[in-house]
Amino acid sequence: DDSTGLGIWCASLVMSRWIADSLCRKMGPDTTVLELGAGCGIPGLAASHYSKASKVYITDLNPQTIDNLKHNVKINNENDRISSGKDDQQQQNHTQSNTKSSADRVEVLSMDWNDPSTYPSNNQKIDILLGSDLIYQSSIVPHLKKIVLELLNPTNGVFYYVAPDTGRDGLPQFIEELNQEGFDCVNHDMAPDWYRGNPLMNGDDDECFLHFHEMMGKNSRYILHEFRRGQTKEKSGSS
Repeated sequence: DDSTGLGIWCASLVMSRWIADSLCRKMGPDTTVLELGAGCGIPGLAASHYSKASKVYITDLNPQTIDNLKHNVKINNENDRISSGKDDQQQQNHTQSNTKSSADRVEVLSMDWNDPSTYPSNNQKIDILLGSDLIYQSSIVPHLKKIVLELLNPTNGVFYYVAPDTGRDGLPQFIEELNQEGFDCVNHDMAPDWYRGNPLMNGDDDECFLHFHEMMGKNSRYILHEFRRGQTKEKSGSS
C-alpha cells in the first residue's frame, strides 16, 4: 500500500507557515483554494484557519490518505487552533471574519489528476492552487502541468509551490513547461529561517529532528514559488 500521504512532509510545514505569514491575506471571501497531493493536509487546514477563503478543497487519491485527511479535518474543526512558532501571533493578526465555519468551507476530495470526473463539481475553476514538494521525478511533470492548466482560473489564478532547494528531479522541466504555457514564475524566494522552525507543540528539538530532520539542517533551504499567467518576472529574493 502507498503510505506516502500518511506522513508529514517538511515542505508542507514550510507552506503552512507561508500561508499563515502572508498568503492568507490573498485568500479573500470570494477565493477558492485547492491543495494538490495534500497528504496530511496541513497547508489546506492552514488556509481554512487563517484565511477568509470561501472554499478550501484538500485533495489526494489513495483511500488511506483520504480517510486520514477526513480525520484531520474533523479534529481541526473540533479544535480550530494551530499553535507553533509564530502561529499564535498570526492567529491574532489574521482572525477569520468569514461567516462560514471551517467545517462548511473545507471539503476533502479523492481526486485523480487524469480523471476530470473527480475534479470539483460544476467545472469550478480554482483561484489559488497549493502544492508542496509534489515533483520528485520527471515523470510527474506532465500530470502536474495538466492539472494546473485544467483547474486554475484562467484570468487571475495563482499556483503557490514549495520545494527544497536540493535539485528535485523534474522541477526545472516543470517550470520550463509552465513557461511555455504562458506562466511566469514571478517569485522564487528562499523561505525565511523561521518557516523551518520546530513545529511541535512540546518544543522538543530531538523529537523534531527525528521526524523532520530534512528541514532542520543549517544548510537546509526551501524555495517559495509563485506562478502566474503572463506576468513580468520579479527579481528573485534567493539570487
